[in-house]
Amino acid sequence: MSQQAVDAFQEWLGHALPAYYVAFLKDWDEDMRGEQVFLYGAESLMERNETYETRQFCPGFITIGDDGGGRAVMLALDEDERAVYLVGHGSMQRDDFELAAEDFHAWLVADCPVD
Repeated sequence: MSQQAVDAFQEWLGHALPAYYVAFLKDWDEDMRGEQVFLYGAESLMERNETYETRQFCPGFITIGDDGGGRAVMLALDEDERAVYLVGHGSMQRDDFELAAEDFHAWLVADCPVD
């Protein structure tokens, strides 16, 4: 993971990433997690969030991965909100978010379930 990629993404966002997520990125290279979830590495975050127009349609959130079935994995940029959400790529609206887990770290430990 490149700190330079994290810094570039934060600059592009105009917002700092939550510290717990930056800590995760330090030890993570883009790859599958669990049976269905593909979590992006720091080098892909800007391109993926730009492609899905996350800043426009889901302000205050970032796309961190996908479930391989047409849904984006979302995190809030608010340091205090650690929930993981899913939302269809064709409907990137906050009102359409589905809660995947209350806590990002617990979700990782459980191997990223999306059902």
